[in-house]
Amino acid sequence: MTTSLSHHRLDPSDPKWSTTIDHLWQQLGAPHNPELLPPHFVKSTFPRMGGIVVTFHAHDQLVGVGLLFPRALTPDGTRTYTLRLHEFDQRLRDDLVTAALHPTLVTIYRPRDGVTFAPPASRPAGVWIGPPQAADLPAITALYRAVWNSQPYPTDLFSAEFGPATALVATVDEHLAGFLLGFFRFGGNPAAPNELAIESQVMAVDPAYRNHGLATRLKRAQAHTALARGIRCIQWTVDPLQLPNALLNFNRLHAVAGAFVRGYYPVHNALNLVTASRFIITWLPASAHGQRGLIDGGERLKLADLPSVAVLNSGPQLLPAPDDPPAIAITIPPDWTALQRRDLALATRWRDVTDALFTAWVGWAAGKYVIYAVARDTDGNPYLIGRPAGHWVWEEYDERIGHG
Repeated sequence: MTTSLSHHRLDPSDPKWSTTIDHLWQQLGAPHNPELLPPHFVKSTFPRMGGIVVTFHAHDQLVGVGLLFPRALTPDGTRTYTLRLHEFDQRLRDDLVTAALHPTLVTIYRPRDGVTFAPPASRPAGVWIGPPQAADLPAITALYRAVWNSQPYPTDLFSAEFGPATALVATVDEHLAGFLLGFFRFGGNPAAPNELAIESQVMAVDPAYRNHGLATRLKRAQAHTALARGIRCIQWTVDPLQLPNALLNFNRLHAVAGAFVRGYYPVHNALNLVTASRFIITWLPASAHGQRGLIDGGERLKLADLPSVAVLNSGPQLLPAPDDPPAIAITIPPDWTALQRRDLALATRWRDVTDALFTAWVGWAAGKYVIYAVARDTDGNPYLIGRPAGHWVWEEYDERIGHG
């Protein structure tokens, strides 16, 4: 019988971080344990959103692994967490777990605790957005596998017991056609880095229903729920070369990209045959800029209407750039997924050139640029448009709601 526990917090800056996570996941039964989150998420997004990986030990023996998910902020700003606990040979006593983590405030959650979902009920005809029912879970898993062709997220994360920031499904004539899952995170808004925010982690829409605007509807439902809770910032990651996502995020939702990470995910799959680089998207739906994303419509910008913009590349070729241009334009492939499958060498050149441009130009600091729109030239080629970083992103946000 275990009578005392110690814990160790893993450091994501440790050079052995990735291999340590892989080893722990193998010990927990990966890839055949459906209760485990995908390791690429744990390695990349989880620490960035304020999550912490801990191991529990009794008499120098590993007895459990936990993921401390951001949960809430107390009135004095103290961070609290949901501990997603994976145990090995025995169930650990809750009082010993909380004592080991003291003074960190935690709510203990085991994957099998997640049993409460929306009550069974029929959905109306047409498009419907709302919380998932238990009967939706197999369809969620199947849709994730069909869209992403990789390890799905455990469906207990949608449960009331786990308490995600966002748990939504979309149905069309009662058929599950999409879903959206988001976690709480600490920070995200560069103007208020200590606020509770949302990490919008995974969304999938059935290709058979993509003419229904489900991605936009799911994101807007997420934003309305967040604002009702007093949460003012939603973040997620996206491949900067995926045009459909760029049109959704920038022209329809009026989110922005003020950060870029080359090789964000250590993963290769059907959608990531080359380096999995990512924009970090920030949506401030209460700001004057971001609020435009809550209404119907989407901008269709023409490059010709931006006469002062500096075009930084021609396909996978760099172009000379002026000093301090008032706006920048970076062209991206019209169909990035197909290009990767058709010509891997060409796709690699596209990735290398655009990664270099995003690294050099995109950021929140003075002298950097924030991507905010997609425009097309007269031949229909798409360009990501950026303007100098500054208070235009969030200044009205502060005026309307006040600093946190």
